Amino acid sequence: MNMKMKRSLATIVLSAALLTTASFPAWAEEGVSSAVFAQTSTNTSYALKDQVEVEIKSILNEHESNSTKLGAVIRIKNTSGKVTRVPDFEMRVSMADGTVYTLQPSAKNPKSIQPKSQQELSYLSTVERSDDAELSELSFVDVDMEVYPKKETTLLSVPVDSALVWNGSDSTITKAAALLKWGEAFTLPSLRSPIGFIPVDIHKEITAKGVSTVVQIQVVNPTNERQTVPNFGIDGKTESTIYSGNRAETSVVLDPGEKKYIHVVIPTDLDTEFTSLNVVSPESFFAAMGEGGNLQEVTYRVGRANILLPVGAATQGVIPAPAYTLGTPVKLDSTNKFVPSNVDVSLVELHVTNNEDDGFNTAIAKFKLTNNSDRPIPIPAIQTELVSKDGFAYGGRRQAATALSVVPKASYVVSYSYALPASETGEGLKMNLYSQQANGDTTYKSLLATAKVPVQPNDFTSKVLNVYPYEISIKDWTISAIFQAALTYDYKLKLDLDIKPDKLVTVDKYNSKLSFELFDKVGNPVGKTTKDLSGEGRLYNGTNTIDLSARSGQLDFPIQVKIYETFTNEFGETVKRLLTTFKQ
Repeated sequence: MNMKMKRSLATIVLSAALLTTASFPAWAEEGVSSAVFAQTSTNTSYALKDQVEVEIKSILNEHESNSTKLGAVIRIKNTSGKVTRVPDFEMRVSMADGTVYTLQPSAKNPKSIQPKSQQELSYLSTVERSDDAELSELSFVDVDMEVYPKKETTLLSVPVDSALVWNGSDSTITKAAALLKWGEAFTLPSLRSPIGFIPVDIHKEITAKGVSTVVQIQVVNPTNERQTVPNFGIDGKTESTIYSGNRAETSVVLDPGEKKYIHVVIPTDLDTEFTSLNVVSPESFFAAMGEGGNLQEVTYRVGRANILLPVGAATQGVIPAPAYTLGTPVKLDSTNKFVPSNVDVSLVELHVTNNEDDGFNTAIAKFKLTNNSDRPIPIPAIQTELVSKDGFAYGGRRQAATALSVVPKASYVVSYSYALPASETGEGLKMNLYSQQANGDTTYKSLLATAKVPVQPNDFTSKVLNVYPYEISIKDWTISAIFQAALTYDYKLKLDLDIKPDKLVTVDKYNSKLSFELFDKVGNPVGKTTKDLSGEGRLYNGTNTIDLSARSGQLDFPIQVKIYETFTNEFGETVKRLLTTFKQ
């Protein structure tokens, strides 16, 4: 199996902030004013007539089969103190071979401009042309039809920079200012917006609806005024294909200094690996249809910037995440509204266990949620993901049920399981925390935090069992076979235990249990029983006698008892972690 095929069998994660190695991108904690945003374009104004200026927003030259779609969107500005009529002119484009085409104006182009303001004018025509020709010039021509022959006066001619012409979705952006590295902050001046954009995370999701790549962008308002995030999208580029994405949050308004996240969902194939992303914005043109005045809208997207993804990201994962110390609060992104600010999230256990019978490994993680407030707080359903040092991502499966809330000044533990290949040792693992979001029919995950996490060593002979929030010391144990009247032997395990719970953690019936499993001398399972650590029928300090539910017609020695920590995950799977083994 080649590496490309291998990658198609797992979610490849490209998530990270390449600007920093802090526990979460440093800009999440900085003041907005400290961010440095790269400008992807500059706006040049041209005088059309007295107190009327124009600015080129978009130019389209898209060749398809035997036709070419030519378009232009301009901004026309009134610098005077009174309402001004939009001048009469024809929009013409000159091709490199000398051919000149007149573009049709949109039926919704405005007729006047308010004082000290601007309007957008859209022009579009489809011409029959089988070859691919370059645009060279944009002209504003006044045509006087009142005289014969008609008199044409060129009001303005603007040479066209080929780097500003959009040739369709498969265009290559070449303008240096519009070429960005992953994680680089930028603005889109061509959209007349001061909003700053910072790429934060890109990851692949597999759902019942198919495969998609989700790009997470932080948007920042650095001004002292309320701002609306301009309409934009993101297209993913591979070596040969373009995949168009749409925003999950269609309308976003930012207060002064505010930061929010926008997610773009790009439907893809399972083995799709992007090399870069195009930031695009939509343009509209309205054509009048027939005598009834019906309008037909034509839309197209124009590229504004290209974001280069890290070389080797698909095979090596993301850039180094910060090292994490078990038991310490995870530094969550300050922008998130999913986990309340008065709740601490900490990873308290992470083990990787081999499943000999099933041919794969299981990782088990436990997160402690601490409520620092004076009121109960609902338990957030955090999504988790382990990422190997080779870039393979393994989604976490949360325990099947939890309590509804965490009581004040207390903690609660939630367990997750991960199916890992047998070759995964746990070295260099990284943990991603996500919130699950939904907008209409669109669901996606949003990154909360990322860190490199240590895997705890396993000691299967230890007499101290760490099953957080319990530390269980085994002071003594014996396995006995009791002869029953029915001429059978009943096996029992006697344990002398010292159980020390973390008294700041609330426990309930959803917590992990202990499974005691009996194996005969050739290693076949012959009986087992499960005991709770809390509630009725739980294990307790002192002597505990555990019936192993094994009935045998003959006395079988040597035998062994394996003790597992066990819980049921949200997929209904029973997850086990071997703790220790008794042999007798």
